[in-house]
Amino acid sequence: MVLIGSSLPLSCIVNNPKQLIFPFQINQKASFESFFCTPENELLLSKLTEAVSSHSHQELIINGMPAAGKSFILQAICNELSRAGKEFVFVPMSKAIELSPEIFQNLSSLDSVCIDDLHLILSKKDWEVATFNLINECNQTGCNIFFSYGGARELDEMIMLPDLLSRLKRMEFMTLHAVKDELLDSAINFICTQLDINLDKPELEFLMKRHKRELSSILSDLILLDQNAASLKRKITIPFIKETLDL
Repeated sequence: MVLIGSSLPLSCIVNNPKQLIFPFQINQKASFESFFCTPENELLLSKLTEAVSSHSHQELIINGMPAAGKSFILQAICNELSRAGKEFVFVPMSKAIELSPEIFQNLSSLDSVCIDDLHLILSKKDWEVATFNLINECNQTGCNIFFSYGGARELDEMIMLPDLLSRLKRMEFMTLHAVKDELLDSAINFICTQLDINLDKPELEFLMKRHKRELSSILSDLILLDQNAASLKRKITIPFIKETLDL
C-alpha cells in the first residue's frame, strides 16, 4: 500500500524491488469537499471526481498560474484515491528535483501517479527522458497519471525532447482558475469551516491585512497555524499568529 491511513501528514512509500521511500508529506485535510469551487472551476472538479472513480486510464494535466491552488487539488486527488483504496504516489517536484530521475522507475505498477510542478523538470534532459518513459509505462499498465503544470510559458518553449512534447500534448489539459480577489474572504471562511480551523473574526482580519491576497499562500499559513496550535495546545490568537508567522 502506498499511502497508509492516519490522522497525521503522511509520507509516500512505494513497494518495489528497490523499496523506494518518498519523504513527501500529503496534507490529509485536502479534499474535494474542502476545495472552494468557483463557477470557473466546476468543470475541473467534476472531471477530477469522475477520474478518481473511473476504471479507465486517465492522463490529465492541471494547468494554472502560480498560487492558483494546484498543489492543494493534487493532494486532494491523492486523499480521494486513498479513500478508494487505490495505490498511488505523490511526487512534489519542488522537493524531488533534488533526487535522481530514477525515482520514476517502477511507479507504473501503481494505480495512479501524481506529480506536482511538472514545469520544474522540463528543459532538463535526464528528467524529460524519465518523464517520457514514465508516461509510456503508465499507458501500458493502465496506471493513471496526473500532472500539475504552472507558469505562463507554453510547453513548446520549455521542452527539449520532441517525443515528450508530442506525448504531453496528447494528454488532457484542464485549467485551475485562481480565486478572484472579491471572493477571497468567502473562500477563506469556507476553508476554515471545512478544515475545522478555529479562527475568530479579529484574528482572521489581522491575518488578511498582513498577508498577500493569494489563496494558496494564505491556506498554507492557516494549516501551519492550526497544526502548531494543536501541537502546543494553544488558541490561535493575534500574538500566536505574530509568533508563528513572524509578522
